[in-house]
Amino acid sequence: MLVAALDTATLTLSCALADVAPGEAARVRRERTEHAPAKPQRGALGGHGARLPSALVDLLAAEGLKLSDVEGYAVGLGPGSFTGLRIGLATLKGLAYANRRPIVGVSSLAAMALGAARDAPAGALLVPLLDAKKGEVYAGFYRAEGRGVTAALPDAALPPEALAARLAALPAGGPGALAFGQGYAAFEAALAGKVPRLATAVATPPASAVAALAGEALLARPFDLLALFALEPHYVRPSEAELKFPHGLGPGASKP
Repeated sequence: MLVAALDTATLTLSCALADVAPGEAARVRRERTEHAPAKPQRGALGGHGARLPSALVDLLAAEGLKLSDVEGYAVGLGPGSFTGLRIGLATLKGLAYANRRPIVGVSSLAAMALGAARDAPAGALLVPLLDAKKGEVYAGFYRAEGRGVTAALPDAALPPEALAARLAALPAGGPGALAFGQGYAAFEAALAGKVPRLATAVATPPASAVAALAGEALLARPFDLLALFALEPHYVRPSEAELKFPHGLGPGASKP
């Protein structure tokens, strides 16, 4: 099965084409990573919305393929940038709907863990971190298992101090927890000396790992309209609108 994978959880856009087959590791054909500026210059088209779906179409063209050749879609659901996640998910849901192809979503933090697993000792607790802003990190807690990863704890949004305390409370023994990613770099002053850092080049979610995590589920899933409509980003924490207006706005708002 030819799978097109995408992650837009951060300012880094990652997309990939991979072949998946039963009982085999995903084989990446091509992968593309682009970093968008946080504030595009005046008049410039920036952000993921300006580069999708063309970034994916370019990958396919390099292989002599078209969108109709894609047999399944894999997407990172976050946590991460609320706007970025909505753009990425809407793009792939639209393509999956138009071409009647199955789509599967996976944790963006799990994709980071899988991408970095080769750099960690066996049995280590992989702790991928992304900058969640507001003084917090998005943190995942995974262990490598076979060709995938298994969550030891749910993904969470935590202040660096709370993350360090959570990891310190874990049972001692084995290689322990190793953190990494863009979130570690953003809060290095608060985490250094408290949370061991994994030496890895993985800083944001790689689309190749998204494809690998979603592969088995895609092979077993036909096009399902209800499942496609039900697929939503994994935000982990409420949005600003939910915090400011917990009961909604307008005539349909619920009473406090």
